[in-house]
Amino acid sequence: MILKKRECRGVSVLVLWIASVSGSSAAQDLLVDQASGTTDEFIQAFSPLPDNQIAQSFTPSLSAVGFVQFRTVVFDDNNGAGVTFAVNLREGAYNGPTLSSTAPVVIVRGPIQSGTFYFPDNISVTPGQLYFFEPVLLSAGSTDIGTKSPSSYLGGDLWSNGLKDQQADLWFREGVVVPEPSAACLLLAGLVLIPILRRSGV
Repeated sequence: MILKKRECRGVSVLVLWIASVSGSSAAQDLLVDQASGTTDEFIQAFSPLPDNQIAQSFTPSLSAVGFVQFRTVVFDDNNGAGVTFAVNLREGAYNGPTLSSTAPVVIVRGPIQSGTFYFPDNISVTPGQLYFFEPVLLSAGSTDIGTKSPSSYLGGDLWSNGLKDQQADLWFREGVVVPEPSAACLLLAGLVLIPILRRSGV
């Protein structure tokens, strides 16, 4: 039996959808919302931890935050053990209520690194309201976090020791984690496709 054009088009779209979600999920797992910089720019200024209490304010346009990225460089690596730090997500002020914290990340001595810090889930936020990322050192040693001054990011500012610097920002990128398509989704797509092919005699 010959497939009608409408059925054939529907099958083609479904097959293309299956191929796209199975082949491109790894490249689409992070969706960036706010960013003060790009991944290819060179950072020359840094804010040291633990010498300063720093925080970066930002104004999300999405309704959740799942990750944040910073640029770091480690000089004092805690006698070779690396330095451990996490990031608090605060609401309303640099020392406001903590909504969530990322899993701790260990960073070793070496060149400038771009690190991704993941929250336990995509944390709900209100688009258009002010939030803060607070990097917190959890171990001995020290780390420097990439800073831009002047910065063109208009959604927030760098806070250092309780003072706002309206000309500067930490280099950061934040957004949500997009779940990879599960095996169940692909199975469901297959279950939809099989009856169409059988009915069409293919």
